[in-house]
Amino acid sequence: MSKPDEVVRAIAAEIERYLLQHPDAADSAAGIQAWWLSRVLAAEGAAVLLAALERLEAGGVVVRTELTGMATTFSSAARGRKPMH
Repeated sequence: MSKPDEVVRAIAAEIERYLLQHPDAADSAAGIQAWWLSRVLAAEGAAVLLAALERLEAGGVVVRTELTGMATTFSSAARGRKPMH
């Protein structure tokens, strides 16, 4: 595994942990970088963060919301789902 792939995986794992602790969280990539990640991983840069978010989106972990005139946001794919009983 290459170093960039390891970093993408580490960032994705940290985002998943954050969403487990904060299931209603939603933020832009810049907000995620500033608030959800450790300083070390946040310093990896926007391109690596976006690769991690795309991986999580492809895996059904996060959803992307794009609204005209607003920043694209990412949130838990489970956010807002009602438990089935």
